[in-house]
Amino acid sequence: MNHPTSLRLDRGDIWTVTLDRPERANALSADLVEALHDVLDEAAAARPEALVLRGNDRHFAAGFDLGGLAAETDATLALRFLRIGLLLERLIAAPYRTVAVANGVAVGAGADLVLACDHRLVDPAVTLRFPGAAFGVALGTVRRAELGAGFVTGVPGALAEALAAESPPRLPHDTDAELAALARSVAVPGLRDRIAAYTAALTKESA
Repeated sequence: MNHPTSLRLDRGDIWTVTLDRPERANALSADLVEALHDVLDEAAAARPEALVLRGNDRHFAAGFDLGGLAAETDATLALRFLRIGLLLERLIAAPYRTVAVANGVAVGAGADLVLACDHRLVDPAVTLRFPGAAFGVALGTVRRAELGAGFVTGVPGALAEALAAESPPRLPHDTDAELAALARSVAVPGLRDRIAAYTAALTKESA
């Protein structure tokens, strides 16, 4: 399978998926999300021992890619969020061990990718932020509540130990509640305007 340059896939007993959009801080574009779905389709057939998801030293993933927002509609944005929500659910339910290795920035949907994995190896300098509530999107909220404060299971240097250890027991997870909450939130009219107002506020704060 040919994957776009937005990610790199190394196969073997252990698969490593490296997000590779440094110019956008590995933000989750529609193309990158679909590429990740393609990887999970392939992994479902190949059944690797584990799948490791990582970014680079500066960025794990800077969340939902807001580039080109002016060309989006409420409908296209809703579809993109739902595809991310489904991606998270597929990672949570994957029939193989999943490991996220997070350095640098992990924000929003990028942080939710970390939380969707069995092992969550997070550098102490990383701050996981979930700004979706600021524009009314309930992405990953059920999962965060299920994990509570114990969502970090180690540091990036412990990858070998995580791969050698037995898979941790998976917490019960309510997929239906997660996707229903997300669908309700993105169906509220004015999604693009809410996101635009959020990004404008961020721009003003950083000016």
